[in-house]
Amino acid sequence: MTADDRLNQLEPLLSETMSILDRHTAQLKQLSFAISQVSTAVVQQGENISFLLREQLTMKTQQNDLKTQQDVMKTQQDVMKTQLDGVETKLDGVTGKLDHILQLLQKPGQ
Repeated sequence: MTADDRLNQLEPLLSETMSILDRHTAQLKQLSFAISQVSTAVVQQGENISFLLREQLTMKTQQNDLKTQQDVMKTQQDVMKTQLDGVETKLDGVTGKLDHILQLLQKPGQ
């Protein structure tokens, strides 16, 4: 077999190998692009999750503040109720005294 015959046999094999290599290169480029898109999406999702977690923490803090304020308001309401009961008791005493004074004034001779 001559050198030209050998080259003629190798040329189709090399051509087929190069074609396969080009196909694989194109597939690798597509795969690389897809991985890049997935990476971008994962980063965006991570940022979204971080944002949501920060917002949840803020909301939880605000909720705790509201609960504290609500407890303070309940305490103040209890104090006001106690004070109102005291005022009612004093008013009852004043009413009783006024009734007694009216009775005395209506019956001056007795």
